Amino acid sequence: MIPRLSIIIPVRNGVDFAARAIESARAVPIDRLEIIVVDDGSTDGTSDLLAGLAQADPRIVVIRRDRDHGASAARNAGISRARAGIVCFLDADDLLYPEPIAERLRHHEAHRDVVLSFANYRTLLPDGTIEARFASYWPRFERHIGERDGLVDLGASAFRLLYGENPVCTSGTMVRRETLAALGGFSRELRQAEDWEMWIRLSRTGRVVYSTHAEVLHTARPGSLSTDVEDRTRHVAMVVRRHCAYAMRHQPLAALAAFSTVAITQAESARLANRSIAAAAHSFAGFVLQPNRSSGRAFARSLAVVLGLRSNRVPTLAERAELAARPPAGNGLIGGR
Repeated sequence: MIPRLSIIIPVRNGVDFAARAIESARAVPIDRLEIIVVDDGSTDGTSDLLAGLAQADPRIVVIRRDRDHGASAARNAGISRARAGIVCFLDADDLLYPEPIAERLRHHEAHRDVVLSFANYRTLLPDGTIEARFASYWPRFERHIGERDGLVDLGASAFRLLYGENPVCTSGTMVRRETLAALGGFSRELRQAEDWEMWIRLSRTGRVVYSTHAEVLHTARPGSLSTDVEDRTRHVAMVVRRHCAYAMRHQPLAALAAFSTVAITQAESARLANRSIAAAAHSFAGFVLQPNRSSGRAFARSLAVVLGLRSNRVPTLAERAELAARPPAGNGLIGGR
């Protein structure tokens, strides 16, 4: 029988954590569930782990790739193999909360014009602390949601909200498979921010729904973030430029917010590289393009460093892992999922 939901889990060298993600997917309480795990060239024993799990549960399908092709290619491989009309993405170090995922699937099934839905989340930091600070990360998005609770239709504001900043946690995101196929899947040209670019494209095609309830536990793991900052900044700018013409025609205020995001992301990159004057200049540009409390604070901090009123303390590895818990850009920070 055709599955109701295909959960796609890309993984590379996840022998220490992938089993927990898969177990959370297996616990989603629906009939006809399919779990597609794309092993993107693992070299640490992940392949054997996945083979054992697939043997024990026929709902698990493993796609083995001989080398690391990147997140876009891995997700696209899962989409090509998926049989359900709705796909749900899950990163291999994150966990789903099963019951709300099943509830949101029922909403998709009842409303076929919903092409994308995503949910609030909690973050597991390296010290074991679990935090839920979604609202403080994305102030414009939070102001739009206000006091509403449950499933919120973003309506005509979807593109503006997703282009100006990226509030979407990739894990737990549900998308109609036929729409993904029509758009050609995730961009292979982007090694970073490729998920954000996809959400922007989807927001231009149909209805987008957000769940205010936490449905994912996202894990912030230390990694080689310092070497990726400059490249990530470049990709964020690429995504903004890609949709700029559409934004200027239909929602020019969204374009200002997006270019403010680029400027603040560049400021963060400069700060991590101890280029204080450049950080202050980019922060000022971000504030001018999108004057608000967050961008104002970022500029004030950068200016204080230039004037010698405060030190430019570069974040520790654990703090950078916390930054990685956040989507590609927004509120003056760099991150991704």
